[in-house]
Amino acid sequence: MCLACEEQEYFFRLWCVDFLARGEMPPGVTTDDLQAMGLPLPKPGAGAPAQGSKVPKAQRIDPAATAFSCDSPDE
Repeated sequence: MCLACEEQEYFFRLWCVDFLARGEMPPGVTTDDLQAMGLPLPKPGAGAPAQGSKVPKAQRIDPAATAFSCDSPDE
């Protein structure tokens, strides 16, 4: 795996962990995907936003918008 692919995988994991920390399921990711990455499933009830939170859902980044495709040959 090239360095760019490793970096992309790392940032994808961080993106997923951010959702999981809020108790939400990352969009487009299944429970099987999370288990394959060794990440825990979101805990029910932990996803309620804190009162006074003013971060709209529209500000979240769609993973397809930051998609990366490596064209390096496998070694």
